[in-house]
Amino acid sequence: MRRGFQWTAGMMAAGLALAGCASADAEAPQADASEPGVAESAAAGTPSPSPSEPAAPESPFAFEAETVAGGTLDGETLRGRDVILWFWAPWCPTCMVEGKEHVSEAIAELPEGVEMVGIAGRSDDVGAMEEFLEWTGTGDVTHVMDMDGAIWEAFGVLQQPAFVFVNDDGTGTRAGAGLKAEDILERAEELAGS
Repeated sequence: MRRGFQWTAGMMAAGLALAGCASADAEAPQADASEPGVAESAAAGTPSPSPSEPAAPESPFAFEAETVAGGTLDGETLRGRDVILWFWAPWCPTCMVEGKEHVSEAIAELPEGVEMVGIAGRSDDVGAMEEFLEWTGTGDVTHVMDMDGAIWEAFGVLQQPAFVFVNDDGTGTRAGAGLKAEDILERAEELAGS
């Protein structure tokens, strides 16, 4: 099942609210005059600190991450491009099998103008990530390390393996486990053709 999306400030605010964070429309907590220090500062003529406005939600591409190969990737460089984000974990047997049997084949046949970026998450074992890439044969594309899962969270990924197919116009679809090489390539062709 394909789930379409377009990253908007409203969507990110809703996602943050569901995750327990304040949304951009949420009212900031007001200072209580009974709190220690508030009444005294007002009486002394010192203005009470005004509640700060919640920060606007950031783009899910607002990240900079180390790559498994030792470089860094600025996520903003992916904005406006046709990209397939493959979310995997080095300890995930399904990721390993699908990576070796399907993702590696799809990587070799991606249409011109479409790139794949692996998002290795929920692990701090770089050695295991390197072994995963070698065993699956998927090391020909960039893979970033998302050790704390922040990039996964920004894209709404809850479990692995998962794919996010992002069109250059900012729209896209998500998919979970079970995609074969032909499924990945079909969606890659859709990205390239739109």
